[in-house]
Amino acid sequence: MRLLLDTFTFVWMTSDPFKLGRTAKEVLDDPSNRFFLSDASVLEICLKYNDGTLEMPEAPRSWIKKQCDIWQVHSLGITREHSFRLSELPYHHDDAIDRILVATALAEELPIVTEDENIKKYPVSVIW
Repeated sequence: MRLLLDTFTFVWMTSDPFKLGRTAKEVLDDPSNRFFLSDASVLEICLKYNDGTLEMPEAPRSWIKKQCDIWQVHSLGITREHSFRLSELPYHHDDAIDRILVATALAEELPIVTEDENIKKYPVSVIW
């Protein structure tokens, strides 16, 4: 199965797996699954690192690359289709990163691995 990782699912998967839900752990442990990290999540990690709300053992550039290599997480860029989908979503909340992740999941037909209640308000498949 192909899966989109929410920003904090990726962070917790790599550094604090006890925060993951039971189903999320099972899915993340299945070697037949293929995981994707959106560039929107990379942006969010970098912003939170810069403003001090996310502590990391090293700068995002090297840490994200290392973790993606270790966990075999594939990069997923933001496309025009993702942006168009974003403009077509109902406006359930203000988090722009969450909304682009939802739009990406819809455009790419990927479930999102997330605990975020706001994401569950959208017509997207959520695994947690």
